[in-house]
Amino acid sequence: MEETYKTPELVASTHNTYGCSITESQNREDALLEVSCSKPERLKKGQVDKDESNYFKAAQWLSPDGTSILTSNADNIIRTFIIPPNLLSSAELIRLTSYTRHKNPAPVNCLLTYPLFDLSSPSTTLYLSTPNGFPIRLLNALSPTPEIVSTYNLISETTESYITPASKAFLSQSQFFTGSDCLITLFDLSQNGSGPLVRLPTIPSKRHRIKGGGVGMRGIVSSLAVQLDQNETLAAGTWTRWVGLYDAGGLGGTIANWSVAQAADEVAGIGGSGISQVKWSKCGRYLCVAERMSNGLMIFDVRVTGKLLAWLEGRKAFTNQRLGVDLFQAESGIEIWAGGIDGVVRVWENIGLKSGALESDWEWLAHDDPVTSTAVHMSGTVVATCSGQRSLSTLYESSENESRSNSPSYENSSPFDNSLKLWRL
Repeated sequence: MEETYKTPELVASTHNTYGCSITESQNREDALLEVSCSKPERLKKGQVDKDESNYFKAAQWLSPDGTSILTSNADNIIRTFIIPPNLLSSAELIRLTSYTRHKNPAPVNCLLTYPLFDLSSPSTTLYLSTPNGFPIRLLNALSPTPEIVSTYNLISETTESYITPASKAFLSQSQFFTGSDCLITLFDLSQNGSGPLVRLPTIPSKRHRIKGGGVGMRGIVSSLAVQLDQNETLAAGTWTRWVGLYDAGGLGGTIANWSVAQAADEVAGIGGSGISQVKWSKCGRYLCVAERMSNGLMIFDVRVTGKLLAWLEGRKAFTNQRLGVDLFQAESGIEIWAGGIDGVVRVWENIGLKSGALESDWEWLAHDDPVTSTAVHMSGTVVATCSGQRSLSTLYESSENESRSNSPSYENSSPFDNSLKLWRL
């Protein structure tokens, strides 16, 4: 995109419904949805810190037609937002309210939406969630209550306790991968209550890691991405700053693995302390790697193992919090969208055509808190962003009148920007 592009126009937002503590945000949400029949069970003491800010952890599009968005918040509730059909034609800013709210018994590490999600076909409106210490769950996003469709068990062979995946990715409409400590597993969606079909250790021996002889990678597999359009390759990233490529079509053969530490610290100088996300280009040639505590993003050309093609500077992701990025295939080339702790969303264009250090081509201030997710709709006409960070709101709210939750005045009175926003491009 060129400098003639205008700042994206805000067309919908949750406003300040969640810009407060968990308890207060649920009171505000209940007031907005008082005519709804789908109210979540009230939180029990000890499940979450009721005084914690109810920040957005992540947001993702649920369907190719852009009708729905799935979000995860600090209150352990997964929310589905159905986008109004007049999103791009309304003359007024649309207020987003959740369609369903699914409460989880523990914090959710990661979400994964069904690849064939279609709002007009309720049997496909599915997603996977991974509450800490519980089996992997398959649920229907449109169900008024969090009724479990099926479960999948990932159990430690030594302790017999549940392993909570740190990452997930669909291989097909019937199979999905999970990533955990030194382990990648493959599950069959149709096998309710079962364990994994395949266990792929990322090192030859977890008990005696030196046995690997330097082959493989250790650490928690924090991110997964499958390239299905071209080469059926599974990319995995770890908190220990390693990338591994595996033959997804052949279910497990190791193609390559390398550490990104030298590339990030010595070559690019952008720093980093663990891979939070990996994203494939549609052509299957480039892999985007995002790290926490980093000031940039790395672009690798996978045709040459570990070759750093370019690095995108100025991301401002100096936090251990996951800040999601997105890769969009525009007519003019590959674009990468990423938000920072400063609330700014930055866009880098023509990825793959340039090498070395690259500054963002354009940017805009989207939030007043860290941008935890940036997701471009496949049409390229709308982008979703969400924001927030962990903090306590007790001191702020104790000075406020308890009745303000029923008053419009709270809309602009919060120091927290915990919001979901939709922008027209």
